[in-house]
Amino acid sequence: MSIQYLPHVAALAERSDFEVPPPKEPQPGFFRRVRRVVVVAGLFLGLTFAIAVVFFIPVLVFNLGRIEALEFAGELIPASVFAEQLVALFWGTFILALTFTCLVAGTRLCVPDSIVRPVQQSPIQDSSLHLMSVLRLIGSER
Repeated sequence: MSIQYLPHVAALAERSDFEVPPPKEPQPGFFRRVRRVVVVAGLFLGLTFAIAVVFFIPVLVFNLGRIEALEFAGELIPASVFAEQLVALFWGTFILALTFTCLVAGTRLCVPDSIVRPVQQSPIQDSSLHLMSVLRLIGSER
């Protein structure tokens, strides 16, 4: 009497105990890496500038709402001084946006790519694999 196992059950017994990710593709050449660095740096600075502008809009609206012929709290302020104050506020907002962008980029860069995890098996599969290994040891018909 010969015993034949179903193909999917035999495949379960032969698989590895750990999931191993497939190998990564080879590294690109020097110029492609430089181009990627430049593109990533440009995207990073562009995103930082966009976030700074978005954060700065409420400050700009608030300050434009206070303009009364460039007179603040009874003092006449020249337009150049007002423009310098707005530029200083913008750069402060830019630093805040840079901090936010660095936080997001840091969390993205710190995530590992290849993690080897043990295979999670349900109790039903464990019992069938155990029985299959017992049958394999007992069976002298093979």
